[in-house]
Amino acid sequence: MDRKAKIFLSWLYVSLCALSIFLIVPLARTIQKFVSDNWARSVFGYAVLAAVGAAFLILSAVLLLKLKIRTPSQYFWLAAVAAAYAYFTLSLWKNPEEAVHFLEYGLLGFFLFRAFRFHIKDKSIFLAAFLAGAFIGIWDEILQWAVPGRYWDIRDVGLNALSCALFQLALWKGIKPKMPEKNISHRSIKINVILISVNLILLGLCFSNTPARVRTYTKVLPFLSFLEKQEAMSEYKYKHEDPEIGVFYSRLSKAELLQQDRERAQEFGDVLTFWSDKPYAEYLDFFPGSVHPFLHEIRVHIFRRDRRLDLALSSDDPNMRKENLFIAYKENQILEQYFENSLAGSPYQWDPQKSKNIAMEIDTSAFYRSPVSADVFAALNEAIVWGLIFTLLVIIWSGYFFLLLRKKM
Repeated sequence: MDRKAKIFLSWLYVSLCALSIFLIVPLARTIQKFVSDNWARSVFGYAVLAAVGAAFLILSAVLLLKLKIRTPSQYFWLAAVAAAYAYFTLSLWKNPEEAVHFLEYGLLGFFLFRAFRFHIKDKSIFLAAFLAGAFIGIWDEILQWAVPGRYWDIRDVGLNALSCALFQLALWKGIKPKMPEKNISHRSIKINVILISVNLILLGLCFSNTPARVRTYTKVLPFLSFLEKQEAMSEYKYKHEDPEIGVFYSRLSKAELLQQDRERAQEFGDVLTFWSDKPYAEYLDFFPGSVHPFLHEIRVHIFRRDRRLDLALSSDDPNMRKENLFIAYKENQILEQYFENSLAGSPYQWDPQKSKNIAMEIDTSAFYRSPVSADVFAALNEAIVWGLIFTLLVIIWSGYFFLLLRKKM
């Protein structure tokens, strides 16, 4: 096989791997439900742990038996990376299906490394493979945002990038493939600078994809109007501090929350009552936070409260019971303080005695931070983000052109 055929084949593998990841997105909820109904969600976590263990054993066997490598440090790095994969998988055990990102992007990282070998002959190949994987991971989340019932999550972008990074670390320090060139070439630097730039710009565009902007471009492109009903990819959030509760986030200011609760309580109570016997997911689709912030947020707080209470009552572990009761109690505090009138007109209001009973089992004065409506962008604004991106782009491209001038001198 000639060089051009090898290059084509290597990038074909990358494309097929990325396409497979993208095709799974619309099916993810169906797969998750099937596994949960027939086995348990933890199957995802165990599958990832098993794959990581198998990969470690296979790579170690190749190093020891085929390549005759006797350097302890290489096995240490492989073990360290495997341990890191296991640690992050276990840290996601409450949502073990998210750990599947590690398998998807670990495999993608392998194919990207093989493909970049034809273009980069020095150690910067590991950075390039990581950056390309991170770029595909962002597009993965963009596609997920566009699929009904799914949403954008910057944490998943981070998981995708983390998996690529860990795999490249295993290659760099564990496998240690031979690099034809010791010095990093200007061509390699240019490739990496371009990859850094496109990652930064794409992330910036995602941050700028606010509900108002979505409505703007869907007017020009009506066939994309369904995106207006999707959970916002990015929007400004208020961080609210309450001395009795802790911290919670909202698309509305405290004054707006209280005003809407006071003036539209009857309307909101009727809506909650009408939807009380209908699926939660359908409610969220019908009342997206970007369009109906109050109705969206009150229902999410109610769901989190009731879900945690159910988990507490069904748990045999006293620590888990206490943790879930605490979360349920604090979410109910938020509801009673900022959604009081609307809650009273719905079937979701708790009997005061229920709160008192829960309060006897927990430390009600402990700090609580509600994750409802919280995201990494909550404390940022668009001007700050683009200012930071522009600064980073100026720095990295100035550095690249400086090196280019030095080479010509």
